Amino acid sequence: MGFSPISSSNSVEWVPHQRQDGRRYIVTGSNRGIGYETAMGLAALGAQVVMVGHEGSDAFNEAIEKIAMETGSTRDQLSYMALDLRSLDSVRAFIRAWSQRPTSEQTLHGLINNAGIAGAPGLSPDGFELCFQINYLSMLLLTRLLLPFMQSSEVSGSVLPARIVCVSSMAHLFTLGLPTDEYYLRSSGGGFFSLRYGESKLCVISFVRMLTARLAEEGRARDIEVVAVHPGSTASAFWQGLPAWTQGIIARVAQDPSRGARTSLYCATESNIVSGSYYAECAPASASFWLSNQSKADLLWRKSCAWAGVSPSKLFK
Repeated sequence: MGFSPISSSNSVEWVPHQRQDGRRYIVTGSNRGIGYETAMGLAALGAQVVMVGHEGSDAFNEAIEKIAMETGSTRDQLSYMALDLRSLDSVRAFIRAWSQRPTSEQTLHGLINNAGIAGAPGLSPDGFELCFQINYLSMLLLTRLLLPFMQSSEVSGSVLPARIVCVSSMAHLFTLGLPTDEYYLRSSGGGFFSLRYGESKLCVISFVRMLTARLAEEGRARDIEVVAVHPGSTASAFWQGLPAWTQGIIARVAQDPSRGARTSLYCATESNIVSGSYYAECAPASASFWLSNQSKADLLWRKSCAWAGVSPSKLFK
């Protein structure tokens, strides 16, 4: 989600077109807003879409029915699975449920890490600041545990790698660097749209870069590609923490969710994506200079893997 409520007038007019028949995607936070539009875009291209979130089956079943009606997709293209990113245990339970699906339904060709929050006071059940947990740490664990299920596939006569798209934000530019101090990360944030939001989105881009490097080391870079995206400022439920009058202004000047989903769809479906990159408006964009501190990125990777309970060196262990 964008940092400024004003959307750019230079948006690339890209339209989803690459068929995704036979490919299976997970989209987190997909019952409304950008996630909903991302799921609908993938379904319209023929993909099987697993819509994931914590709002409950009623909210997701309603979203599934709307997508099926609007796209003409078959009902069996769309399904729902529960996941609460506030909890690492919930992520592990999701992976157990995924591994119990029929073998033919476990293969995954794309993961859209869309879910996130702008901020809230308090700590997660795991004891971390909520933006850090939901936007980054649980996303890291989910992605790591799904890697063994990810495969490339043939699309329109050519091989398209599995794609991992992690939603970041230009808010990552407005930080003081990658946070690695555990005491700080286990202290409550300042609430809606505080510095913690930008820090969590900076961590997302660092994760994308580190994961890309690890995939290359393990000889899997051609099979799985990973990118971060800035969706642009979008009129959605994301802004619910602001006063009503402010939300009204944003609703008039920000882009609609369908445009907010466009860069995620571009990076999930186009063939010429550069793994490890940060994209905005369907094109590579410049990320924060803070990401050039490799020793800090390495430290964050090691600590995050330890907190999530996964190996920092073996991706497919």
